[in-house]
Amino acid sequence: MNAKEIAALLGNESGWRSLRGAHKALRGGMSRPDGLALARFLAGEGVQHRVDFCARSVRLSIASDASLDNLVEPLALRLLDRGMFGVQYHSPFGQLALEVRNQDSGFFQHRPEVALLAPFAGIWQKIFDGHPDAMAKTCDEAWSHVLALRQNFNGLILLQNIFLTENRPNGILESRGHWGRADFARAVNLELSKRCRETGEAFILDAEWLAGQCGAAWPGLHKQQFMGSRPLADELANQVAAEIAAFCAARKGFVRKCLAVDFDNTLWGGVVGEDGVAGVQLAGGFPGNLYIELQKEIRALKERGVTLVALSKNNEADAWEVFKQRPEMVLQQTDFSARRINWQDKAANLRELAAELNLGLDAFVMLDDNPVERDLVSEVLPEVEVCPVGDPLEMLRWLTKCRVFDTLAFTREDALRTKSYAASEARTKLAAQTVNLEEYLHSLGTQVEVGCNSVTQVARVAQLTQKTNQFNLTTRRYTESEIQKMLQDPGWRVFWCSCRDRFADEGVIGAALVKISGADYCLDTFLMSCRVLGRGVEKAFIGSICENAKAAGAKTIRGEFISSAKNAQTEKFYESCGFVADGATAEGTAWLLALPAPENLIPKWITLRSARPEPLKT
Repeated sequence: MNAKEIAALLGNESGWRSLRGAHKALRGGMSRPDGLALARFLAGEGVQHRVDFCARSVRLSIASDASLDNLVEPLALRLLDRGMFGVQYHSPFGQLALEVRNQDSGFFQHRPEVALLAPFAGIWQKIFDGHPDAMAKTCDEAWSHVLALRQNFNGLILLQNIFLTENRPNGILESRGHWGRADFARAVNLELSKRCRETGEAFILDAEWLAGQCGAAWPGLHKQQFMGSRPLADELANQVAAEIAAFCAARKGFVRKCLAVDFDNTLWGGVVGEDGVAGVQLAGGFPGNLYIELQKEIRALKERGVTLVALSKNNEADAWEVFKQRPEMVLQQTDFSARRINWQDKAANLRELAAELNLGLDAFVMLDDNPVERDLVSEVLPEVEVCPVGDPLEMLRWLTKCRVFDTLAFTREDALRTKSYAASEARTKLAAQTVNLEEYLHSLGTQVEVGCNSVTQVARVAQLTQKTNQFNLTTRRYTESEIQKMLQDPGWRVFWCSCRDRFADEGVIGAALVKISGADYCLDTFLMSCRVLGRGVEKAFIGSICENAKAAGAKTIRGEFISSAKNAQTEKFYESCGFVADGATAEGTAWLLALPAPENLIPKWITLRSARPEPLKT
């Protein structure tokens, strides 16, 4: 499809099918004129009437000490590739310092959710004398922009670091001088990474690494630099755009959570039903070593919290024999949280897996060597991200660079997720053996712990707001910095809850953000991981918040429901807890509960306790 056809598709139809059509066209390659035309369409009003525009749009402000205007087109397209629509603002040339310090600037008036600072875009065009203090001064100046912006901005800040150009003033002796260019850039980049890591104020956008991946013949000495003071070669601009899109997807909740993996010619070479367990290719030389590396990459994703499911056309007993008999296997049967190993079509199997794991289909990525299976799933289930290649090396390359699983934090709960799904299977078996529902729920021994304003839970609470879609009554997204500021504000309460039972420790699986207004506790956010639904944990959580509010002198609890594409199951939640409808808000439906809460709100089969308060950091 050309740009005109994609624009017509996006403008006439909302939802994943139109986005997948655009996605397919982008992957197939697009001419520069078509790319520019499509980017202009995306920047206009053509997509703003879509019913999903608000949920899919992300506002970005970009400030640099040079020109990044050749980032506009690739950023629009890379965001579209992730199912989002970018609303961009680029500061005037060389105005970074002024824009981030003036609340009346275009940068702030754009009301960004994500901000990119690129203070080093012209660094090699400046006089560089290699002075011993140059590194510290350069870091301090760049960091001053972050701190100035953070004074009036709670969103996501990306700080682009230094990438090297081809110039080496001292040739092969560059590393012999004090602070040669390469050493200088590495030292600055390492120091800024340390500051981001230790303070949490910003994330590094690693242009140094991206420059090595972009494939540009001349990442520094290119025509755009001399014709338009554009430091980013077009190839590097495309890589930077993809990285920004990954951060935006993590910020807005467009992250994939589950990898569905085929077996034959995907995890190993050959077909086990034909070649036998001993005959499939694993380890050793080529191509068996490729399959081992692919398994290592998949295992690394699992350790980051990605849920693995088996999706294979096979005789199940034969397939698992490879795991049992071939010691070279990196992945084990226990690494898979669910499985569909049968001869049914894979689209149907994916629907069943989504229902079993209580995930939306847009949480899934499919890895499969068979182009027929890939095309079928892409056509029937446009929500599913399908790896576009089937060669083991190309699959490995795609997984390492696809960015679709990237999140803004790794937490303890990410590591617990596979055990959680295994425990869910055990609970299902127990439920089948129990006639009485309440007897079954009592037998689980569920314990819920609720805490408030805990510094140690900031990362997890932020992550929950970014990733939870289904049991999320308002679907508002927050960064760690925004949660941290709530902790310091006496007008806010940040609640969290954890859950464990006889089968598993689920970790922190719920969050509630409460704004105090006089005698009202107003629930800005109330969410719960779908892994624990059906056991009354959500009611125990809100019941605990009601008790906290009453003890603090509140008279009422106010809630809000904002409909999204995924949270229909929560529409009646407040009503089920004793709230009464209280009109409408600007965004949704208002609910009101006069305290005290109903006596039976907290299920009697749940043991509820309060976490020990933590002293707030000043």
